[in-house]
Amino acid sequence: MPTSYSILLLGLSEHGQSSASKYLTECGHRVVTASSVDEPGEILRNPQLDVIYLRPAASSGPTEDLRRLSALRPATPVVLICSHPSPELIREAWHAGATDVIFEPLTPRMLDSSLKEAARHVPVQTLPSMSPGEARLHYLDETGKEKWTTIRPPKLTIGRSSNCDLAFSYMNISRSQAEIQVEDGNYFVQDLGSKHGTYLNGMRVERARLENGDRIQLGGPQGQTLTFRQGDLLQTLLGPSVSRSEVGFSVSGFREIGMLLATIRALSSIPLLDDLLSLVVDTAIELTGAERGFIMLKEGNGDLKFRCARNSYKRPLDGSSFQTSRRVPDEVFRTGTRIVINDLDVGDGSEDHSSTRRLGLRSIFCVPLRYLTFHDTGSMSGIGRMETIGVLYVDSQRIGSVLSNTQIDALETLASEAAIAIYNARLYRESQEKRKLDEELAIAREIQQALLPGSAKVLPHVCAYSQNLPCREVGGDYFDYFELEGGRFGFALGDVSGKGIAASLLASMIQGIFSAQMLFNLPVPALMSNVNTYLVRRGTGNRFVTFFFGIIDPDGNCTYTNAGHNPPFLVRRDGTIEELREGGPVLGIFPFAQYESGTIALQPGDHLVLFTDGALEARNTAGEEFGEERLRALLTGLTRASSADILASLQKAITAFSANTPQHDDITMMVLGYREEGSRESGTALTASPPPQPGG
Repeated sequence: MPTSYSILLLGLSEHGQSSASKYLTECGHRVVTASSVDEPGEILRNPQLDVIYLRPAASSGPTEDLRRLSALRPATPVVLICSHPSPELIREAWHAGATDVIFEPLTPRMLDSSLKEAARHVPVQTLPSMSPGEARLHYLDETGKEKWTTIRPPKLTIGRSSNCDLAFSYMNISRSQAEIQVEDGNYFVQDLGSKHGTYLNGMRVERARLENGDRIQLGGPQGQTLTFRQGDLLQTLLGPSVSRSEVGFSVSGFREIGMLLATIRALSSIPLLDDLLSLVVDTAIELTGAERGFIMLKEGNGDLKFRCARNSYKRPLDGSSFQTSRRVPDEVFRTGTRIVINDLDVGDGSEDHSSTRRLGLRSIFCVPLRYLTFHDTGSMSGIGRMETIGVLYVDSQRIGSVLSNTQIDALETLASEAAIAIYNARLYRESQEKRKLDEELAIAREIQQALLPGSAKVLPHVCAYSQNLPCREVGGDYFDYFELEGGRFGFALGDVSGKGIAASLLASMIQGIFSAQMLFNLPVPALMSNVNTYLVRRGTGNRFVTFFFGIIDPDGNCTYTNAGHNPPFLVRRDGTIEELREGGPVLGIFPFAQYESGTIALQPGDHLVLFTDGALEARNTAGEEFGEERLRALLTGLTRASSADILASLQKAITAFSANTPQHDDITMMVLGYREEGSRESGTALTASPPPQPGG
């Protein structure tokens, strides 16, 4: 590298120009000055100009002059001088083409550092001579050294065979892989029926015309890369189309900072996990100059799984077409420590990566995806531990240049920010899924409530009031009313084991089965037996149903059967309470269960009180259950009340008892009154308000 450069100081203040010019001249550099971009003229056309220091005019903005210079001198590194630093300014300067950014006042240390960065972009190598129309292939050999091969008409053969004009030893390249054909001054790449294919700019081709700067991959989209160059070699190398990966992994720290800032800013606005992963992998490839990049995330079983695979063209890789190291990412995930391997063939432990080398890989960089977990402990010491959720991995088939500390720090910072963004994206996805589920459950609740009858049913000889309170959006309790021939009134109440969606589906199925059985006018025991047989045949697993069904005729005769349900209470007008137990086992378990029926005679003013176990098992803050004794005591004081008032009193008492505790089971209650005072004996309907809801 030369020790002396030709430097242009452009737009600096008088003091800044004087001090910078003096120092740079003392260091042996050639310095010229100009007051603005419009002044230099001949200076900017000087091919010997190496580096430009630009302080933009206040009126033009920080990057307008920079863009003009980049258009005039696309190959000349420009160092931007600004008065105040800001992340936004750094990002804009990077996109505008700056090599570095420094801030006033200028110091010798600052000038040395910026010139060192700019010098990395000054062309210094001696290039092979080349006629204007001649074309060459540029590539890196197995040692990472740059090579050029001239394409001489009529063709250049490429493959693994030693008879080819350009031979490679990689096993994924066929013996006769491809040809570069010259026809009337045009160049074409022709695949020769290779096993793994020939790719042009990441796309598989059979034959395609070549343009300056095209990249050819042999033996797969991540195979040996050749860059096609035609025309003035100096201009094509220094022009804006030159690929950074062609000159190794080395990039300036300034560009890495700008790239990292832009990516971190974008991460906060990407809610979709797949889009976020793609951005992270693309940035990691750009930061390191690698050929491929991957993100592997931890699954529920603790294993790593590929979630994103991309190439240097920002295109996804097909999972069936790539192989990569598993030892490195597994070790990084296990230890939480980065691994940087510039050449698998060099250094201690290289024999441990023999299987990876057989894949044709030479350089690997892998960092953990980690974030700091927090636990709400009510104190400032609620910080938890580092949680590793996966790894960010990039690799290449060529030897990589040693990564600078800035590159490594940038890659680890990217991984850390990506881990947090992935965590947030997962939370967003979960919230969206929960919102969708909540909407579907709300619809299901509406449907389930619509399938149930109205809470009140009033006939000339009987009044019925019911209330269903699922502990979740939908529940497994069920009740129904049936108006039968001869003025008879049927009523049913059931409780499916379990809660939630599964229980609600079975409850809806039972409603359909029972309603169908009611069409046959069967005796109560036969009807219950048929329902049980159907449920057993349907195979409801370990779920069962407790059920109570009864029929009341106009004379007060009530025939019922109880299938393992909480015995309803018969509350006589004189205050005595009886339990209705006749029946058989629960439904859906025993295929040959037999059911019996019981009969009671109701007197005017008597009430039947039915309930599911959720009413008795309601708990207070001390963990006590409401229980049967409290229910009996409450009903004893309500013998003269109407059915509607009894139900309202039950609901109020249970709600008050279980205040400040979550409802842990569905609660359904039904109260029937036989020939109550004020009932519709004379043809007038009893008017009653529906019972209040919890908390009302």
